[in-house]
Amino acid sequence: MTTTPPAGAGTLGIGDDGAFRIRFDRTLRHPVDAVWAALTDPDKLAVWMQGCRIDPRVGGKVRYDFGEEGAATGEVTALRPPGEDGGAAELEHTWFWDGQPPSVVTWRLERADSGTRLLLTHRELLREPAADFAVGWHVILDVLDRHCAGRLWDDVWDGYGPLAEHYAAA
Repeated sequence: MTTTPPAGAGTLGIGDDGAFRIRFDRTLRHPVDAVWAALTDPDKLAVWMQGCRIDPRVGGKVRYDFGEEGAATGEVTALRPPGEDGGAAELEHTWFWDGQPPSVVTWRLERADSGTRLLLTHRELLREPAADFAVGWHVILDVLDRHCAGRLWDDVWDGYGPLAEHYAAA
């Protein structure tokens, strides 16, 4: 029996570098500058992802606090804001989650005809926690999209069950 993947689903598997990864490739109907600001402006980030802090400079501290679920910390390792030349913007940081080996998260924003192509890659993961992380990233990207559109996101967790089943089977 084949089921339709949830809208905006990511993939789990081995990347070109031989490491296990989660990868999302989404098109957001918002300008790159707006999506970049939502990710890197501390005041904007605090609105849509409470408990998350990213100091947007190489060497800046990163913290994702998910309450009872746990927290990830890290450090910004690469930062390339959107350029007037149309080049891709990129934010990369390490990811340290208690009990897991270190991994790397890359947010890449490319200009697209309809807004922004967002590529999120979380790599060098162990297979076991990847499904849970994929559900989290899926919801985070849904919230980011709604935030940029000026829409509420209180109901994004309503689809948690099907998301968890999808990524567990991936």
